[in-house]
Amino acid sequence: MIYEAIKGLLLAVLQAPHGPPEPPVGSPGSVQLFRAARQYLHFRLLVTAIVFAVLTLIPALLAVVLYFDRKAPGAAVVVFALAASGFALGGVAAWFITRLEYDMRYYLITDRSLRIREGVLTITEVTLTYANVQHLEISQGPIGQMLGIANLVVRTAGGSGMAAMPNQPGAAMIGHRGNLKGIDNAEEIRDLINGHLKRFRQAGLGDPEERHRSQPKIGPMSPTALARLREIRDELRAWRSRGDTRIQG
Repeated sequence: MIYEAIKGLLLAVLQAPHGPPEPPVGSPGSVQLFRAARQYLHFRLLVTAIVFAVLTLIPALLAVVLYFDRKAPGAAVVVFALAASGFALGGVAAWFITRLEYDMRYYLITDRSLRIREGVLTITEVTLTYANVQHLEISQGPIGQMLGIANLVVRTAGGSGMAAMPNQPGAAMIGHRGNLKGIDNAEEIRDLINGHLKRFRQAGLGDPEERHRSQPKIGPMSPTALARLREIRDELRAWRSRGDTRIQG
């Protein structure tokens, strides 16, 4: 298939990953992979086709009108014809990128965290641990209702900035939100994450990094403290020796 051949070539040139990302932290048996619905792809392709069809049609019609107008300069006809051709080629490229962006979108969920990857030219990967998740909500507009798709927004707490790949904008995460776009089973995934959250919190688990930061750091002891500990040690030894002598007597 031409699309698959071009896709493989482009991914190789961009050095982009060909498959889903590595699963986030969690039990191996709990890993589940979800994708955006086909309706999401079809809607985006339709919008792309309409936009570029209009952009192509306008200069094409102007080129035809000017062509039959004997008073119009020939250069204007050429300019509008080239513009129409450029928009037509741009539409083909936009169709391909939209399709490839759909193929590169992954949602991975485990019993400890979730990971979102999206993008083609700019790849964004976001990982959210359940220790920071506060709220889940389903976002669905009129078009989403007609197509049977929705977005599942995962809101987190605390911190600043965005959890994304280095030097890349967080397209899948705005502030403290992870967005699973264009899914046709939003309620199922929401209930799945809620179940993991409930078990996670009942078990008293936390973010490994947070637990590491919360552990007290013990530095080197001062000479005075070491001397006092030696005195206590010697006193305990002397007390134990006296107790052993009394028992023997």
